[in-house]
Amino acid sequence: MGQYHFSIVVPTHDRPRQLAVCLASLARMDYPRDLFEVIVVDDGSKTPLNELVYPFREQLNLTLVTQKNAGPAAARNAGATHANGAFLAFTDDDCQPAPSWLKKIALRLARFPDHMIGGRVVNALPYNIFSAANQLMTDAVYAYFNEDDQRPHF
Repeated sequence: MGQYHFSIVVPTHDRPRQLAVCLASLARMDYPRDLFEVIVVDDGSKTPLNELVYPFREQLNLTLVTQKNAGPAAARNAGATHANGAFLAFTDDDCQPAPSWLKKIALRLARFPDHMIGGRVVNALPYNIFSAANQLMTDAVYAYFNEDDQRPHF
């Protein structure tokens, strides 16, 4: 497996508890610390995130970027402009990437260097009709495009 340097971009807006859980999961990554950075983009939260983010700087190469509220897409773009890694990895503040997340991405990059890579989506709100419908559509798209094992998977 090659040595891939990643920039993980995490947009956030007024969800400090979820962000803390997300950062704790990123701190458990089994990927070499010198090969990834975490860029948290505060998209205009009412409460500053400095105190929440500060303790994670001991465990992660972490940068906090703040901007006026412009939405998650603008926050992702802002994070990308601050990135130093060769590859961008996006996650949301309410996600908990598995410890092997970056390692698995690196393995796929080694095998399919000219492809885009995405991850599995797990619905944390199964009793919410909108979340359940979104998960159903996502699962259907993945099942349809991943039928052929000889091709890269969606």
